[in-house]
Amino acid sequence: MPASSANLGPGFDTLGLALSLYLRCTLRKSSQGLQIQVSGCDSSEISLNRSNLIFRAFSRLASKETQEAVKLEIVNEVPLGKGLGSSAAAILAGLALANEWEGLNRSKEQLIQMATEMEGHPDNVAAAARGGLVVSCQAEDGAVISVNSPIIQKLEVVLVVPQCRLSTEAARAALPESYSRPHAIFNVQRVALLLAALREGRADLFAEAMQDRLHQPYRASLIPGFADILKLRNIPGLLGLALSGAGPSVVAFCDGRGAAEAGEAIAACFREHKVAAEIHRLQVDTQGLVVEKAS
Repeated sequence: MPASSANLGPGFDTLGLALSLYLRCTLRKSSQGLQIQVSGCDSSEISLNRSNLIFRAFSRLASKETQEAVKLEIVNEVPLGKGLGSSAAAILAGLALANEWEGLNRSKEQLIQMATEMEGHPDNVAAAARGGLVVSCQAEDGAVISVNSPIIQKLEVVLVVPQCRLSTEAARAALPESYSRPHAIFNVQRVALLLAALREGRADLFAEAMQDRLHQPYRASLIPGFADILKLRNIPGLLGLALSGAGPSVVAFCDGRGAAEAGEAIAACFREHKVAAEIHRLQVDTQGLVVEKAS
């Protein structure tokens, strides 16, 4: 199950991109009742009992008997609470495990719907399930609609993860209740422009296309150094950058040149505010949810 970066600047609660950091889960029979084993990134923060988010999602579909007779092994690469879709990946993983274990034959679209109901919004869920760049929305009746959008293969993604947290609640609370018509038009225009830039590989469009007036300006004060990051210019190879989801991580698109320089420049802004940061050079994951059954 891949990590995902949502919003990508103007695509607030609409766009999601699957990235090559993974949550891997293995389910086995257990004769000793429920067992949960965790390793990898932020493993000390992942619950080892029934409150574990993966197991809670698993329990939505698995029978009571199954829940008490399995061992769940978790290997995690996705930082928690950093705007990388860790909860969406966990929920999808649990549902997919139960779907396979119980032979329920739920489709990927049905799993996306169930996961969205637990997660609250579809952008990270749809990207993690489908892979690639995904546009998603919810119909008035709550049904999730998601579709993959083309993206140029040569695009390189740089992810900078600061060692600070921003709760989803705080990030949402920072947003206004309503927006002006000019700001709404501003973002609609740039979502359309960003999709075209990603499809056509128009490097000259990214900087403008990733501008946003719906969420980043309101969250900038909550993330040390982010206001400075938004001002970064003239780095060879840097096409555009944005908060990853609600933050505090930052995702940048590069054209194959200057990825290292772009990552270092973003990390330096965090360090100037006494926040350490990790730099990841990633690929776009094109597979999304993968379930393998042992022979």
